[in-house]
Amino acid sequence: RVEGVERSRPLVLAARARLGRSARLRRRDMWSISWAGYDLVYLFQRPESMEDAWRKACAEMRAGSWLVSLEFPVPGVAATHLAAAEGGRQRPVFAYRVPGRHAAAAQPGAAAADKQGAGASPASAPAAACRPDQGRRPGGGQP
Repeated sequence: RVEGVERSRPLVLAARARLGRSARLRRRDMWSISWAGYDLVYLFQRPESMEDAWRKACAEMRAGSWLVSLEFPVPGVAATHLAAAEGGRQRPVFAYRVPGRHAAAAQPGAAAADKQGAGASPASAPAAACRPDQGRRPGGGQP
């Protein structure tokens, strides 16, 4: 089942025209609805909203579900999986596996999974930490 939530009326109408009945689309504010029932939340947000999106995912989504972002990473959290086209012609996609609610630190290998890029296995990659900066690479570098 595919569901979409979009605040912009024109974008909802355009998506409904394109997708027909293959997806359920609602005109709502994504921040006001619960993400608890979703296995994957895909975002195309602004960079400054990514930390809030990660906090919401960690607070509401079950362990093992996914937060996926087109183009913008979660600051301070190593992506579980990164898909980027050779030569940078397409925008990168960052995928984060939501850990258990009590995860205090990134699991070993989180940064290594990010380094592997498109070759990383999303099913076996470790979950990132829920608190920003826990998944940061040594020396404070951004993943």
